Amino acid sequence: MKIFNCHTHTGFSHDGKGSIDEICESAVNNGLIGFAVTDHLDCEYSDDEAMIRNIASSFEASEKAKNAYNGKLIISSGVEIGEAIYAPEFAKSIISSFDWDVILGSVHAVRKKNYDMPFSVIDFSLWNEEMINEYISQYFKDMLETVRSCDFDVLTHLTVVLRYIKYKYSKPADITSFYPIITEILRHIIASDKTLEVNSSGFADGYLMPDIEILRLYKTLGGRRLTVGSDSHIPFDIANGLRDTVNILKAEGFEKLTYYIKRTPVEYEI
Repeated sequence: MKIFNCHTHTGFSHDGKGSIDEICESAVNNGLIGFAVTDHLDCEYSDDEAMIRNIASSFEASEKAKNAYNGKLIISSGVEIGEAIYAPEFAKSIISSFDWDVILGSVHAVRKKNYDMPFSVIDFSLWNEEMINEYISQYFKDMLETVRSCDFDVLTHLTVVLRYIKYKYSKPADITSFYPIITEILRHIIASDKTLEVNSSGFADGYLMPDIEILRLYKTLGGRRLTVGSDSHIPFDIANGLRDTVNILKAEGFEKLTYYIKRTPVEYEI
């Protein structure tokens, strides 16, 4: 089975571990055809010089790995830009400063008063249904603005906010009422010739991002282009859930997946 993992992190991410060489060895051992190095650049921390240095180091290391593993792996030099709507000019400057293969667009925090920090650090345990729905609504609004106004190739882990609200804190979170804005997000991805990621990092806990229903909606709207990503933060996890995810996509009628070289999509059959 051919699989290219379009979403991985190294020790150059604030929450990652391991070198690119270690990830390369793990990719070879797990039979991947390649992967994208996509370390974090979260724009709400645009004044963090260490983060900017790490992104430069990540790019340099991934470029070196391309030569070292030529013939063994396809490696894309990428970056995951979070919250680009917080600092759009900063995001643009990072994109123009390197010869990227792929740009991931992400939302890890939302613009909600007193809660504009990453949702991974918010304690949702005491939130009531109204508060949760307001927060999820803002998440999708920020996501829609991101797809409308920001430069990226792949929209990552749509619905990731549920990882914390629903799966970490076990709060009821029915997103059915948000399908109109989700549909608008998907339509814009399709119309702008971008790609939707299927993120397998929650597969062991019983969920994909986005879920099957949203993937079916995407297909119904005419969406065909997908990437898969394990969102791994340690080398050992590089293939987590990917084969099962690809089998699900095949069963749903998707026949091809995508990776990026020089910001140009490359499709391959699954």
